[in-house]
Parts: sequence; C-alpha cells; structure tokens
Amino acid sequence: MEEMNYRQVEGILYNYKIIKASIENYKLKLENLELEFDIDDGMKGISYGEPTSKTNKINRTTENNALKNIERKDRIKRDLERKISLETNKIKMVDNALDALSDVERTIINMFYIENLEWYKVAGKVCYSEGWCKEKRKESINRILFTINGKKQDKSVTRQKHDD
Repeated sequence: MEEMNYRQVEGILYNYKIIKASIENYKLKLENLELEFDIDDGMKGISYGEPTSKTNKINRTTENNALKNIERKDRIKRDLERKISLETNKIKMVDNALDALSDVERTIINMFYIENLEWYKVAGKVCYSEGWCKEKRKESINRILFTINGKKQDKSVTRQKHDD
C-alpha cells in the first residue's frame, strides 16, 4: 500500500462509518454470492447429442455454462474479498494510529471527523478553546500519518486551513 497523505487520512476519518458499513455489506454480498450459486447453478437440462462445430470441437452446452458460472463466481468472489481486505486494513491502520493518540486527541478526532460535530461542541466536550482544538487536530492528523507511514509528513502537504 502506498503512503497516505493528510487529505487521505481526513477522507478516511470523515467516511469512517461508511467504510465500516461497506465492509459489512461486502461480507453480506459474498455470503449471498455463495447462496445464489448453491441454489441456481445455471444448468437447466441435459444435452443428449454432441453437436460439433466446423473444427469438429465437441460443444457441451451444460459444461460450458457451468464453467462460465464458476469463473464468474470466482471473479466476483476474488473482487469482493480484495475489497474487504483493502477496506479492513485501511480501518485497522487508522484504528491503530488512533490508539496511539492521547484521550483528548482521540476525542477531538472522533467528535470532529467521525461524529461530524461542530467545533464549538468539540471544544465544549474537551473543555478547551476551538482554536486549541483545531491546532490539536492538525497535530493529531500528523501523528496518525507518522504512525501509518512511519515518517513525518512533509509540511508542504499538510492541510493549513480547515475551519469547518
């Protein structure tokens, strides 16, 4: 996975609940995929003849349909499993980084990004000024980046003004 930047971390935090719900929905789709293919494998009847083409290749419709269905199911399954893994790992990395923050920092990040509260409510909860909370938010995002990437964020990429 490539290194994350400030905006990507903010994007994950803003969409934290949606990403977690998406993971659960991908798991349900995967479960439904298994159920659908168990119930309807796409085979309807038996072919008694062996029709041939101009190349004398034997064409077995039922076998061809079964192979197409299996390949389609496997492709969809791999895609869903890949999405589940990518999104789960993204959330786990952010969760690990959030665990490294102080309680106040974690509260600020959680309330502002995940709970989508306004700054005056965040400030009231942690008993600090809005300005202090905004500054602490920037520091916290940079600490999250350091935890995820293993190195300090370049100051030129850090989001300078974000006063929602």
